[in-house]
Amino acid sequence: MNFNDIAINIINNEKYKSLDLDYHHGLTRYKHIMHVARGTYILSKLLKLDYISATRGALLHDFFNEEEYLDVKGLNKPRIHPFLALNNSLKKYNLNLKEQNIIISHMYPIGLIKPLYLESWVVTIVDKTVATYEYLNYKFKDKFAVYILFILNFLNMKI
Repeated sequence: MNFNDIAINIINNEKYKSLDLDYHHGLTRYKHIMHVARGTYILSKLLKLDYISATRGALLHDFFNEEEYLDVKGLNKPRIHPFLALNNSLKKYNLNLKEQNIIISHMYPIGLIKPLYLESWVVTIVDKTVATYEYLNYKFKDKFAVYILFILNFLNMKI
């Protein structure tokens, strides 16, 4: 099954489409989710995991609108938003236990729920990698590539 076959029933939902209006690290929440979901799809397929559940969980890991998030203050935001995403997901889609764990645990260790499945770990790692890249790219824009090249060259130096 290809990525689009897995995603189509989720991304055609009106509430889900509205995520393309919420900005997150300099791009829309929808685009962030797509980066995480595509990375998860590729990695979980390579690792011969349940790539369908992994991809569905990744597609739903940040399924909430900014309005739902406004009442949450400070350091609780990273801990609370997986619950918002899971609640919204359960209202719209039938999820298996693996998909539910992927959504609720994707912020581990900041979020206190530990991933129980390898697929949950894949989404957690891909999300953190993508979010770090997006944030640095947003903060430093064109300078980002120069910083990465500098770090890579520094690491390759013979000491």
